[in-house]
Amino acid sequence: MQEAHPFARMPVDQLYRWFASETAPTSPTWGRLCAWIADEPAIGARLDALPGAKRQPNIFLGALKYLGGPVEPGPEFASWFAAHADEIEAVILARATQTNEPGRCAVLAPVLASLPQPITLLEVGSSAGVCLLPDRYRYRFSGRGAVGPPAAGADAPVLDCEVEGTPPGDVSRLVVAGRCGLDVNPLDPGDPDDVRWLKALVWPGEDAREARLGDALDLAARAAPPILLGDLRRDLDRLLARVVPGSTPVLQHAAVLMYLDRAERDVFERAVTEAGVHWLSYEGASVVTSVRARLTDADEWGGRPNFVVALDGVPVGRASPHGAWVRWDTSRARSRAEFGPKRTF
Repeated sequence: MQEAHPFARMPVDQLYRWFASETAPTSPTWGRLCAWIADEPAIGARLDALPGAKRQPNIFLGALKYLGGPVEPGPEFASWFAAHADEIEAVILARATQTNEPGRCAVLAPVLASLPQPITLLEVGSSAGVCLLPDRYRYRFSGRGAVGPPAAGADAPVLDCEVEGTPPGDVSRLVVAGRCGLDVNPLDPGDPDDVRWLKALVWPGEDAREARLGDALDLAARAAPPILLGDLRRDLDRLLARVVPGSTPVLQHAAVLMYLDRAERDVFERAVTEAGVHWLSYEGASVVTSVRARLTDADEWGGRPNFVVALDGVPVGRASPHGAWVRWDTSRARSRAEFGPKRTF
């Protein structure tokens, strides 16, 4: 029997207390609301009845914002929730937390630039495709002047990131020869309703992040990166078939494997390893089994929300979940000869 995902099995009060701690540093509004919901049995019972991973707090909060509901705890919220519970549930069942966060490219791009150029960028969990365009953004690291790859125009969106340590590569040399994504439900960056949903997933108080997402979605609508309809556990070969000959193939994912249970994550990891491509992951510290086993700094990071950036299963940095900061540590990275790809495309 497969282990159930924590979103499906965790008591709802614990789930919302945990998410309160996750959101409070950047969205006190969601932090307050989630902490309050954890102590409201009537609301908790309705949320607890949602199926499986649909119990995830972020999808409920996204539905709340999507529908224009109140965001502060108290009697007004309880009344609105009771009156709109069926409508909230319908949005939750129809949608998923397909967060597109372009800020993550400020962390992904230096790793991609460290590989032999040009690359073919492949991505699972692509949503509307904004993270398939790391060569189309400019970057401002620790407040310095904006720099960008050759394909980034002067009017390209600028992504800010505070940096500690030495980045693994220079983003100005990043060249993407081809790109393709894979998603169980690709979203259209040109569709107003899809854009509305993606913006609803941005937490209250993160106005600059929401504006940046809007700019990135406008760029994705113009660039139209191809995204295949399919499942990362069954359709990986279709994605690998899109590698441009003579380029370095890289498969990336950010905040995607967390939605699978442990057994499914391990199956995916074996498939990527056997595929013989470079593998760039940007996930929570405990998500990827092989990456978790290589971490030696857990005590230092235990109280601070962060993701681990890893290349071919080797941690190379800790970063903000949304790319606002990164601390690079490439001391454990293996020599380039040990990295993939292991086959010719």
